[in-house]
Amino acid sequence: MSSLLGRASAAAEPTELVVAPVELHRRNLQRRLREARAPKDAFAFVDAPAVAKAVLDAAGERSRPIDRIDRLSLCRSALAADAVDVPRRLRGDAEGMPQVVEQVRGEVESVTNFHPARVEAFEATADGLYEPVDADARDVLDVALDAERALRERTPKAVSDTALVRRATRLLAATAGEAWTDAYPNIERVSLVGVSSVSAPQADLLGVLADETDAAVTVYARRGTGSYLEARLPSLLDVAEPGAEVFERR
Repeated sequence: MSSLLGRASAAAEPTELVVAPVELHRRNLQRRLREARAPKDAFAFVDAPAVAKAVLDAAGERSRPIDRIDRLSLCRSALAADAVDVPRRLRGDAEGMPQVVEQVRGEVESVTNFHPARVEAFEATADGLYEPVDADARDVLDVALDAERALRERTPKAVSDTALVRRATRLLAATAGEAWTDAYPNIERVSLVGVSSVSAPQADLLGVLADETDAAVTVYARRGTGSYLEARLPSLLDVAEPGAEVFERR
């Protein structure tokens, strides 16, 4: 993090995107810059969905997601129509069922980004577990995929902010980075900060940026997790067609 702070400078336009998944991390970094009396003009503080929206907007693509309240409402509609089959062992009370479904959908989205290769790996791992954990893991995946399909059938908008990240990732790959230059012509570096782990959507976006643009990409882990991330990142980044979705192939 000291290297990032050392790049603080006065600038007419930001040259570095500081991507922090949690707003608290952005505020903490901005506080440290103020305490050091360092200018922050060279930095633009954002999260991954904001980056995705900027890329999509610059390309004239749709960038409006539904919010969590709408997702819960649509989950409730899908459950009423039996579009999502939730096994008894995953069920809570009837009132809390939409929250259970949305939590499962969001967690699987974070782990797999709904990428075909990662979904296949999830299935293979589940099949290799002992009973009844293997069945529970498969049920979790099935609920998440059914919920995502049901939500897509019920709204023309993106199902989540993460869906926008996938759209932007595919666009960056399809345009060989041109969509990035259109959105961020002055950005020379992208820094992911304040993370103890890197989700699959973040990894896919960072991988495309590293492969298709001239921007330098750096990940700053939270204290104590650097060695874990260093070991984990190569496998997360080693995926063909980042941003691809299993729904296109089933």
